[in-house]
Amino acid sequence: MFVTIGAEDPVSDSVARRLVGEYAPGAQVVRTIGLRGNDYLRRRMRDFNQIAAHYGPVLVLTDLDRPQSCPPQLVREWTRGMSPSPDLLVRVAVLEIEAWIMADRMGLAEWLGVAPNVVTRRPEEILDPKRELTALARRSRIRNRRSGMVRELRDGSFIPGPDYNTQLGGFANGRWDPEAARLLSPSLDRAIRTIEGILRQQ
Repeated sequence: MFVTIGAEDPVSDSVARRLVGEYAPGAQVVRTIGLRGNDYLRRRMRDFNQIAAHYGPVLVLTDLDRPQSCPPQLVREWTRGMSPSPDLLVRVAVLEIEAWIMADRMGLAEWLGVAPNVVTRRPEEILDPKRELTALARRSRIRNRRSGMVRELRDGSFIPGPDYNTQLGGFANGRWDPEAARLLSPSLDRAIRTIEGILRQQ
């Protein structure tokens, strides 16, 4: 079985590939489309639907971003006017993919070199998960985590650093434990059940 991934950024791509590998072991990811933000994914939904109808499953992974919205509403908006293929799988991280990653509290804390109690137990309630995760990396005792994942600005503020996507994607592909993370992230749990329930039926 061949799977196409639609992802808005490299970290989301790494997470999607890990989930397919973990929960649909017979599947082979053949390509990723996107990596240009969620607006690009939304504009390509008809293309994704055609790929799913003719060539096999397409897993589109995007962020909710807006606290006032909800995943089913976003999926309805993105597929309005379409007849979605059963193989078009659209899953939404609440609020951002970093929330799914932070949901593996123990794994992330060990990887960053921070105390587990500084990692939130309610990742889907964080309004800016990327900033929260960057702030955790800023506290890391591991020098290359801090220097790669965090860029300090002159005014004392900070933003994701030049190696943010590469390092976080590496964690998602390796030490991240989605089984632990799904216990604290309902939207991740729904994504896992979707992958298990649909991809394994192919």
